[in-house]
Amino acid sequence: MKQIYGLVYFPLCAIILFLGACGWLPRVGISTRGEGHERRYFYGTVWAVTVAQTVLLIFWKTLPHTSVPVATANWIKLTVYIAVLLFMAYLAYRGKLHRTRPILPGDTMVAD
Repeated sequence: MKQIYGLVYFPLCAIILFLGACGWLPRVGISTRGEGHERRYFYGTVWAVTVAQTVLLIFWKTLPHTSVPVATANWIKLTVYIAVLLFMAYLAYRGKLHRTRPILPGDTMVAD
C-alpha cells in the first residue's frame, strides 16, 4: 500500500488539487456559467453507476460463476451492465433523473 500511495495516489492527488486551485476542473470556476450542464453530467454519472452496479450485483449473485474464458454468463452481465449505463445516460440527457434538469438563465431553481 505504501508503494501505491507514493507512486500513484499522492501525485494524482497533487495534480487534481492543483487543477482545482487553478479553476480548471468542473464546478470550481469563478463563474457558474455552464453549471447546468456540468450538474447534469455529475448527477447523471452518480445515478448511472449506482443503478448499473446494483443490477450487476443482482446478476452476479444469480448467474453462475464460470471459469471458461468466454463464458455466456459473463457476456450477459457485461451486456446488461452497458445497457443499464446507456439507458441511465439517456435519462440523464433528457433530464428525467433527479437533479439532471439543466439550469437555464432566468429559471427559478429551488430544491428539485
